[in-house]
Amino acid sequence: MGLLVLAACQQQAGLSPQGFPPGDTYIAVLEPGLPDRARAAQKIATLEREYGLTISTEDRLEALGAVILRNLPPAKAERLAKDPRVYALSPDREVKAYAETVPWGVERIGAPTTTAKGAGVSVYVVDTGVKVGHEDLTNLMGGYAVVKCRGRCAAPYDDDNGHGTHVAGTIAAVANGKGVLGVAPQAELWAIKVLSRSGSGSTSDIVRGLNWVIAHDNGGKPKVINMSLGGSGADDQDGLYCPNVRSTDAFHNVIQKAVCDYKITVVVAAGNEGDDAQNHIPAAYDEVITVSATNSQDDWPSWSNYGADVDLAAPGVSILSTWNSSTQSYNTLSGTSMAAPHVSGAAALVLSHYPSYTPAQVKQALLQNAESTAGWNNTSGHPHPEPFLNVRGL
Repeated sequence: MGLLVLAACQQQAGLSPQGFPPGDTYIAVLEPGLPDRARAAQKIATLEREYGLTISTEDRLEALGAVILRNLPPAKAERLAKDPRVYALSPDREVKAYAETVPWGVERIGAPTTTAKGAGVSVYVVDTGVKVGHEDLTNLMGGYAVVKCRGRCAAPYDDDNGHGTHVAGTIAAVANGKGVLGVAPQAELWAIKVLSRSGSGSTSDIVRGLNWVIAHDNGGKPKVINMSLGGSGADDQDGLYCPNVRSTDAFHNVIQKAVCDYKITVVVAAGNEGDDAQNHIPAAYDEVITVSATNSQDDWPSWSNYGADVDLAAPGVSILSTWNSSTQSYNTLSGTSMAAPHVSGAAALVLSHYPSYTPAQVKQALLQNAESTAGWNNTSGHPHPEPFLNVRGL
């Protein structure tokens, strides 16, 4: 049990025999102000001798002019409370770590209300890696590094940037009573490090990472890929979802294989250029679920990409999530990179209920459950008819 020495001391007169439960622990303050350590030590020794107490070295708090008394009978507690050498005597109190924070985005989409929690689903974070050993990411099962972590790294797929760790926390930070809560806290996470410590990479690196995900044996669980990344480019088969004649653009072709042939749901960020998403890949591809960003006022920032290729809107401004600077660190970021993992977590919720769903069925389930944004405030200067992610009822 944690112990708390209160700065505001109680007066002896405020105590009563009813305040002394049997066999309990107490904090006794002997020196009301800045203590004389030698005098405090002498007082502790005298009380120990006169009251027949056995006090461990760890409980002799000379620097505080205090002492912790354990398993103290009520009669002795009452006598000590009246002893002029005891300035204050207080029963020990239970203290707990503050409850975990539910980030506003996770709350806004209704994730804490769901019966589905993502169990039995694997989510692959194709990004800068994920912080190994983070207290809120104990569901990180492993990973693969195309671009190896540099610096102080616990594994090649450890995160030397922070971005991937932030994304992973929004998707599936565990429900452990501390830190933050993710959308799908019972999903398992896999770190696919394709971006460097500067946050940059190449489509060839992403293709290598996707190949590992496709080939990876995860025990037959449904798979979701989150790619909060992108570059310039266009959809060479615009308007066609999993066509019989596949794309001759290699990057698009690989994503078609992942979605259409291997039935892996792929979620991507729309981009932060304030531009039509049709000019950015993989956001422009019809096989993926493309996500724009909204703020806590249900409005779109001007930098969120838009257009017919955007499927859903999700929280992406001032999002609190896990961070890579330590195993207990958190950070607040904004971007469509922060919006996409809300949808990846939501896809995991759907698949935990319906593990045989194809990516098209997952997308349809999310759209059917989505909240219409007709009539919403939109000060972005860009069209945003896409509905808002909502997982209530899942």
